[in-house]
Amino acid sequence: MTRASERIALFNWVTSEHPDINVLVNNAGIQQRYHVLKTNAKDDWNYYSQEIASNTEAPFHLCLLFAPFFANKDYAAILNFTSGLAYTPMAIAPIYSATKAAVHSFTMSLRHQLEDTAIEVIEIAPPAVNTDLGGVGLHTFGTPVDEFADAVFKNLDEGKHEFGYARAEKARRMSRDEIDESVKEMYSNMKDTIL
Repeated sequence: MTRASERIALFNWVTSEHPDINVLVNNAGIQQRYHVLKTNAKDDWNYYSQEIASNTEAPFHLCLLFAPFFANKDYAAILNFTSGLAYTPMAIAPIYSATKAAVHSFTMSLRHQLEDTAIEVIEIAPPAVNTDLGGVGLHTFGTPVDEFADAVFKNLDEGKHEFGYARAEKARRMSRDEIDESVKEMYSNMKDTIL
């Protein structure tokens, strides 16, 4: 997903081999944790840029590829997974948080641009889910995958176009002061994991 040529090849293959496809799910992602004063961006920029390419460039590009193809369908849907961190960034994962905020903004714009088509544009904001995102064993404190998946299907059945779950839903509704306090608290609790 980090290479434009591979995304184009995927689009060409999918639309050729499965012309009835009408749903795009953008859920791939990378989460890297670091302290900016301990990076070597001069020599290691590629390491950091992969996170941007995977989390932002890929879903943007895939939406731009698939939306015109879907516009001729009787029904289609684009589901973009963001994160609760799009609303309340986790300071130890600054690029990840910023990319998810960018996808949130893009998804809102896309929804408005496509409102006169049969394409539903849906944003799903997960909380921390017990997966290997960011590394093995880093997400053992979060929501079980099955519980989150059940919540996603429930919200989709209810016709919601933007929703989160657990802490992510709370983050979507926070005031600016609550966001600042939450970010400060998260960083205080997690900074020892990167220092």
